[in-house]
Amino acid sequence: MYRILSATAVVLGLVLAPAMSGQQTGEEAKKQDLSARTPDCVYVGTPYDVIDKMLETAAIGKGDLVYDLGCGDGRIVVAAARRYGCRGVGYDISPQRVEESLENVRKNRVDRLVTIEQEDIFQLDLGQANVIMLYLLPEMNLRLLPQLKKLKPGTQIVAHDYGIEGIRPDRTATMTSLEDGVKHYVYLFKTPLQKEDQ
Repeated sequence: MYRILSATAVVLGLVLAPAMSGQQTGEEAKKQDLSARTPDCVYVGTPYDVIDKMLETAAIGKGDLVYDLGCGDGRIVVAAARRYGCRGVGYDISPQRVEESLENVRKNRVDRLVTIEQEDIFQLDLGQANVIMLYLLPEMNLRLLPQLKKLKPGTQIVAHDYGIEGIRPDRTATMTSLEDGVKHYVYLFKTPLQKEDQ
């Protein structure tokens, strides 16, 4: 009986090992593919006082799930988790930015609340988020529109400096950052999104 079980285990091992190896190779291939892609824009970190304004504009609460698309060094989701105790997920296609974000999460001890993932933001299902943060170029915001239109009602989208072409913001705020001395714009959109001519 022992020999039969051992032989069966060996056969199962031979069958399962290639499958598991193939799965790992697939995941590794995906990461290599993402890492090989050039980011759609240069990373510029949002000033911290502007982050404060973005979080305040969204009126974030402990029960919210915040997504930051193109998270850079993770400063927005880290700030949200530290100040409000909410969960956050930062997405970036750059492996360097992902590493910086993970270090930021560790340094601020918000590992239990914040996840960082290397992903193509234009391929994501955003349906779980309550709040989505954007600091992207106008054409990138527009490219995200099909995904944003699928969000559940009441989801908040906060965009820094650039709105969404053809979509009317529910609120717009302006401020001059003490960090860089530049005037910044913060746009709040609530789903369902409204066209500008409505």
